Amino acid sequence: MQARYVILSILGFFFLSCSGKTEIIELSSLNHYRTNKAKSVFFVISNPPRNKDSLLCLIDKHLQSFAINDTIEKYSYYNHNYYKETWFTPRDYKEEWKGYFNHDYIWDHIKDKLIKITIEPKFNRQKFVFYKKGDEEAEIILPWKKEERVVNNCCDCELSSP
Repeated sequence: MQARYVILSILGFFFLSCSGKTEIIELSSLNHYRTNKAKSVFFVISNPPRNKDSLLCLIDKHLQSFAINDTIEKYSYYNHNYYKETWFTPRDYKEEWKGYFNHDYIWDHIKDKLIKITIEPKFNRQKFVFYKKGDEEAEIILPWKKEERVVNNCCDCELSSP
């Protein structure tokens, strides 16, 4: 009887975690990462795709709805950081400072980081850095033009709005 309960619990958890919609949510509490030369924006993705191409497609759809072309030339670097939604990086994540040794910054959650996109308008390039369990897995550098989309020839994918 107890074994059946454990198996049903595991199956229920599996179906609940895999059947959710994919959403990209901006972590608006982290909008203070901005200087005269650089701006960083942070997002969490609920139920992110595991395939790199699907992840890029999803992010491209998101960036189409994000007005970066209007403000991008103000900065030397414009960063978009995407994290997997987990217990440690929820959609309402806020940084905490409770003393020198007791703090919680977004940078401490590198294991949840999926991808960082850096657009450098002055050098006409964009850089994609993929992460896997906290380590840089791959880096792609492509030319960038203000008029073009971030990822050209993107497939059709679905993105739910929060």
